[in-house]
Amino acid sequence: MIAAGPGTQQRREASVGASIRAVRWRFVPPLCALLGAAAALSGCGASRAVDPVARAATATLGTQGYKMSAVMTVAGAASPVTATMRGSIDATANRGTMTVDENIDGQHIHAPMLFSSLSFWMRSASIAGAARRTGGKAWIYVDMSKALGAMGVTSLPSTVNPAQFLDYLRTVGASPARVGTLAIHGVSTTQYRAAVSLDRYAQQYHVAAKTVSSLEAAMGTHTMPVDVWVDTQNRVRRIRVAFRECVEGTKLQFSMTMGIYGFGPQPQVQIPARNEVYNLTPKLATASRSLKLGCG
Repeated sequence: MIAAGPGTQQRREASVGASIRAVRWRFVPPLCALLGAAAALSGCGASRAVDPVARAATATLGTQGYKMSAVMTVAGAASPVTATMRGSIDATANRGTMTVDENIDGQHIHAPMLFSSLSFWMRSASIAGAARRTGGKAWIYVDMSKALGAMGVTSLPSTVNPAQFLDYLRTVGASPARVGTLAIHGVSTTQYRAAVSLDRYAQQYHVAAKTVSSLEAAMGTHTMPVDVWVDTQNRVRRIRVAFRECVEGTKLQFSMTMGIYGFGPQPQVQIPARNEVYNLTPKLATASRSLKLGCG
């Protein structure tokens, strides 16, 4: 964290410190938990056909792009996080844009963002007092794979790039249960309940053993429960995850519901020039180095 000084400087430092906490707690708990939570599969009977969830995830990833909106909460910490996200994803380039409205530490942050794989750029103007700390740079940059490398959790999807949730759906560990049907914004969908397999994900995406053990420490299990709504064209229309995790001895509850719509070509994302960017990655890496997963 950034140390605070007296008076105005203290307020500035506290504001930037809050921004680091916002980045840290917004992305770390979901990142630690996405691959694990205890849940029993339930529903109206399991499908014996080709896995409809994995098939729909593959089909959705194969489109040119789509729009998304999501609501996320992380409860149980001293400063609970609530956020809404809305954006578009260019699936052909694995890039996108997103606007995040977040409440943390009593502050509201309205942040336009760009992302590419596990890297993201946030508008500096969205964080009070950031301009002085960033030297007037227009963007704050974080490479999450490097920022979280110190705690042994790297190369994993997170809420940095919502499109990567679809990767999880391709590694469900058993035939999903068919729950029922639902019309979402006039589109007929079938709801399935399944569990993502941590072991299968690790094998398919070559996740390091240390990362797997870190996730297991946080979750204490090998699976993550997920509800998925699939339309008649075998595309994912909604994803819902809700589970518990333990970080730094604190029991947290993570939940997120993400809608997918507007399939088709999306605007191309232009990455900011290097001279417009302040790299927050080293500071976030330092903050993450002391982060302990699990409740001992």
